[in-house]
Amino acid sequence: MSKVESPPQIVIVEDNVEANNLLRDWLKLRFTVTCFLDAESTLRVLPPSGERIVFLIDYNMPGDNGIILKAKLTPRFPNAKYILISGLFDGKLTEAGKEAGFYALMPKPFAMPAVTQKIEDLLGLKAKESLVDMVKRQTGPLLR
Repeated sequence: MSKVESPPQIVIVEDNVEANNLLRDWLKLRFTVTCFLDAESTLRVLPPSGERIVFLIDYNMPGDNGIILKAKLTPRFPNAKYILISGLFDGKLTEAGKEAGFYALMPKPFAMPAVTQKIEDLLGLKAKESLVDMVKRQTGPLLR
């Protein structure tokens, strides 16, 4: 009997509720998704794990910014991959994100398929079906 592999976990840390919900609703079609609105609750609630996790972390949040949060998460999640998202990317933030070890930097606004593709690339996944096609299939003629 073969073991069914659970979908990879995605953790979204984004203080904008609408952006957080949009990312969650899109990504939950393919992944297990957990959302937080700030660094403090992420650190307080999320138990350490050696599992493969991808964190999508907003840079500009109340309390710790995304770069500080990544520094605090890295020892607790040694196998995680990190994507920094921000509407404020400039040369300085881009350099800081790279120096902090983020695997990818995604400027807002971004297309949802681009986020999925970046996650699949980081996890070494091959798309079985494009997420756009999956949404069309699940919603029927509404999006055709």
